[in-house]
Amino acid sequence: MRHKIAITTVLFLISHFFVSANGFSPEVRAIWLTTNLGLDWPVKETDPGKQKKALCQMLDKLNDANFNLVFFQVQANGDVLWDSKYEPPMADVTGNGAGKLKYDICSFIIKECHKRNMECHAWIVPFRLGTAKQAARYKGNSVKHPYANTTCRTVDHNGIRYFDPSDTASHAFLIKLYRELVRKYAFDGIQLDYTRYPGKGFNDTKAYATRKQTSLSLNQWRRNNINTFVTSLYSMIAEERPGMIVGSAPIGSYKPIEPWKNATAYETFQQDPGQWIADGCHDMIVPQMYWGERNGFSAHIKAWAEVAGSNCTLVVGLAPYKMETERSWTPDSIASQIAKARTIPGVSGVCFFRAEHVLGNSHKSQQLYKTLRYKLFRQPAKLPWDTFE
Repeated sequence: MRHKIAITTVLFLISHFFVSANGFSPEVRAIWLTTNLGLDWPVKETDPGKQKKALCQMLDKLNDANFNLVFFQVQANGDVLWDSKYEPPMADVTGNGAGKLKYDICSFIIKECHKRNMECHAWIVPFRLGTAKQAARYKGNSVKHPYANTTCRTVDHNGIRYFDPSDTASHAFLIKLYRELVRKYAFDGIQLDYTRYPGKGFNDTKAYATRKQTSLSLNQWRRNNINTFVTSLYSMIAEERPGMIVGSAPIGSYKPIEPWKNATAYETFQQDPGQWIADGCHDMIVPQMYWGERNGFSAHIKAWAEVAGSNCTLVVGLAPYKMETERSWTPDSIASQIAKARTIPGVSGVCFFRAEHVLGNSHKSQQLYKTLRYKLFRQPAKLPWDTFE
């Protein structure tokens, strides 16, 4: 599948401007299905039968609206949704931090997505380990939470603990964890989240002082640490499951663009997805474009399109959650952003954060869903890399 992405991205750019009357041009229509804190699923439901029913109902609604890709969160805060030797199962799903999974959730979601002709990508959060309170839920679990891992270096930052991205032992632990995942399950892809530094004030002073590359500035060194991890992960996945798509959801602004003063992936969070793409270690990029034109929405998408080029599929991450947090955001706001994204060469589709704000019961969510189902996504669309299968 990987070798098709560069080719089909180019073909997508051509076909995108010659959409047939029935609207069957290739387009990614994706959604983030959040399990962290049970936000989208299972919403405090611990009965397996009811969990499965709720998940199928969500997938049915997505299928009815012609979505074709689900990013399913299988890791949140050092806890996971598969039977792992290395991290405990999510208490938000089991209902008890000491408990085990009652059924094979990953196999279930993959099967149910494929039954509805949707791809399913495993959404992972590598470095974040959560709060002490969150980790304490797993005290009685036979699989220890990595919060107190003594072989890996961890750092507390604003009340949340993280694996130190400069620590080779942490990298080895995570690669081992994800090797277990990709060996067990035929997910269509892996979607990286929070694969960056958490922000200003991260306490890695001692590690930086002992760095081998003494010519690197702090930010250069940090970016190199993240790049090394992404390269190792990509290589492992290529070895274990060739064809699995590797993607990520970076900060919406890659580098500064005047006159906007956004925080950027590159400088603020030492995240360099442009290098991942250049190194051939990324197949898809889904930048979090969670703001409007006042912050340079269209300009930053065009910048991402240049970074992605013909070797990486570019999908625009949208923020329907803002319909609930900011009065000025409406379903028309999201529809307008979709329309703009469709006009920008190099864009292969959109993704929504998060499922509740497309499938939920609020008035705005219902209106957005109707707009997608009956207007913008009225006809099915293949994924760009499946166009000629």
